[in-house]
Amino acid sequence: MSFKSKTSTMFAAALILSMSLATLPAMAADWFKVADKVVNYKSETDEVTPQFNEKNVTHIKLVCTQGTVNLHKISLHMSDGTVKDVDNLGVLSKGLSSRVISVPKGDAKLKKIELNYDSVGNQKLALLGVSKKAHVDIMGKNDEKDKSE
Repeated sequence: MSFKSKTSTMFAAALILSMSLATLPAMAADWFKVADKVVNYKSETDEVTPQFNEKNVTHIKLVCTQGTVNLHKISLHMSDGTVKDVDNLGVLSKGLSSRVISVPKGDAKLKKIELNYDSVGNQKLALLGVSKKAHVDIMGKNDEKDKSE
């Protein structure tokens, strides 16, 4: 293989790699942070109240950014009084996200999100540096085509 051929092959590979990396942020850009929470070691229920355009989300998911969290239940409270409960979301470790949860369709807006969860580990292990309290980001996505259906 000649030097010119090797150079053109490497250039083509670099071009393909840069183009594929450029599309990743575009796919991730659909999701935005609604809130973030620090999860205690004991089981707890936290409430998140979306602000402004965050009330119009069509989907939500949770992303664990530190530690390990055990998700028991998420309740989506709508402005018309209806509630959607989602159970059995499992355990998330750092870098993992929950499945995507659809917000009920219609004219009602998301009033609040109730999270029931706990961090895996305990205070003694945290002092030793073995485990840390979980940090969770609540992410939202606004898909206009899903609102009209």
